[in-house]
Amino acid sequence: MSYLDLARGRYSCRSFEDRSVEQAVVDAIVEAGRIAPSACNNHPSRVMVLDTPELLEKAAACQPRFARDGSIFGAPLIFLICSVTEDAWVRPYDQMNSSEIDTSIVCDQMMMEATEQGLGTCWVCHFKPEVAQEQFNLPEGVYPYHMLVCGYPADHIADSEHREARTIPLSDFLLK
Repeated sequence: MSYLDLARGRYSCRSFEDRSVEQAVVDAIVEAGRIAPSACNNHPSRVMVLDTPELLEKAAACQPRFARDGSIFGAPLIFLICSVTEDAWVRPYDQMNSSEIDTSIVCDQMMMEATEQGLGTCWVCHFKPEVAQEQFNLPEGVYPYHMLVCGYPADHIADSEHREARTIPLSDFLLK
């Protein structure tokens, strides 16, 4: 499958089968994140695998609005993607810290590998970071940016016409 086919086939899945994800699949997703590029090769990203009922319940506590069946959207697997912000590259001109960018690249690569492995995914940023820090006892200086919710999908992708209608037109996407 080409990368564009993979990218077109990925969607935000919010309904999952009640079955766990095999360890080999989890390992492949983690590896995709581990090898992600980062600014100045600093690699500030850190990932926590949430795959037990206790850990999934803690993830759901970070955003109760999405809680379902003891997890977020009932998913059997969530990756909490964090950054050691002091390890990230900082742009000297305006002090922009690359943590958000670096963790986004990690999350994206993991999301696409999960899709390649036949999983549904949903990239969740709408959660309370301070609750995640407390729930997962994150060390000082480790900031949670994203949750990548994964599992075998129990729903279907929208038809291509519906998806195209929700995508930005190329004429708007390209700046001139």
